[in-house]
This record gives sequence, structure tokens and C-alpha cells, in this order.
Amino acid sequence: MAAPEEAPGAALRGELLEELLRDETHPDVLEALLVALVVRHDARPGAAPGERDGHAARLRSAVLRVGTVLARSPEGGRRLDRRLAELARSVPGFAAYALAWYDEDPGVWRALVGSGGLRTIEDVAAAGSRTASAGTPDAERVPSAWHS
Repeated sequence: MAAPEEAPGAALRGELLEELLRDETHPDVLEALLVALVVRHDARPGAAPGERDGHAARLRSAVLRVGTVLARSPEGGRRLDRRLAELARSVPGFAAYALAWYDEDPGVWRALVGSGGLRTIEDVAAAGSRTASAGTPDAERVPSAWHS
């Protein structure tokens, strides 16, 4: 799942993702899938801004889908919140993406990201400790003043 989208087998990986999300409920597997998807996105060197935007949209969709399934599992909401905060701290640019997604559609993301995770994401994005690459949505964004 973590191979670049252009690599051979991209269509097969997409089908595998569909199957996993249809049938998988184990939080460990879903967390590992979430990490693989975010890290794969970060590992794409030299993408052009337009290409990066397309990948960011696919990443948003995948994170939302995996997060929704994970949040339904026992302790899933807590685990998702913690994992998103960890990814924001460790994956360059992810905090800026996650915060932009949250601000674009807070009703959807509020169900997935708790107040602790949101604060971490906002803090990392504001501190710029993991500066988003040029062209990343809201890379220079000031954190919002509200928390859920």
C-alpha cells in the first residue's frame, strides 16, 4: 500500500484498499494503513504543484475513509486522534494538510479529530516545525481560534 501511485500495481493497490475498508475492523490494521498512506504521500519527491494537489485530494479522501472506519472500532476514536497527532508531528507538511481539511469541512472532521488531536495539529502547523512544501494548502496558515 505504501508504494508510489505511479508504480506498477497502482490499480491493484486501489482495489486492495477498497477491500480492506469494506471488511477490516481491527484497529491495528487500520492504524498501519493510515500511516502507510500518509508516509507514502510524504515520500513523493519532486512532484509538481498541480500533481501534488491531486495527490493531496486523494490523500484527504483516503485519510477520511480510513479514519471513519477506525473511529467505529472499540477505542478507535481515541486511537485515531492520537495517530493523527503523531503523524502531524512526524510527517512534514501533514499538519498543514490536516488543518486545511478540518477548516474546509469541520462538521465531517470534528467527528474524527478530537480536541487534543486538533490542538496538536494546530500547534505543529503554527510552529512550522514540519514546514509544508511550497504549494501545500495553508502552509503559512495561522491556526484557527476554536477547538471542538
